[in-house]
Amino acid sequence: MQSFVTGKGGPSSKGLIQEESGAPLVSAAATIGSEENLKARISDLEYQLRQNEEELIKVNVQMTEEIQRLKSELQAMRLLLNAKPEQTKQSKRRSKLRVYLP
Repeated sequence: MQSFVTGKGGPSSKGLIQEESGAPLVSAAATIGSEENLKARISDLEYQLRQNEEELIKVNVQMTEEIQRLKSELQAMRLLLNAKPEQTKQSKRRSKLRVYLP
């Protein structure tokens, strides 16, 4: 928790001094270790970000291919719907059914 207290008004005082209650003292060795941890964490996050970007690119390519496939299928369906149906002429002759018995 942070609180503000008024300073005594000395020559280097800016009026308000920030006072942190219960803040642990950090040694130089701990600071270096935490910086290394932060650098390792940053590199891990950058790796994950690159992996996510690669996955997004793959998904985008797949979606583009699927869209193109569906568009061509739709175009083929339109061609079939717009085509005039051919009327088959029925022959006026009757077909003879022949049955051969052994």
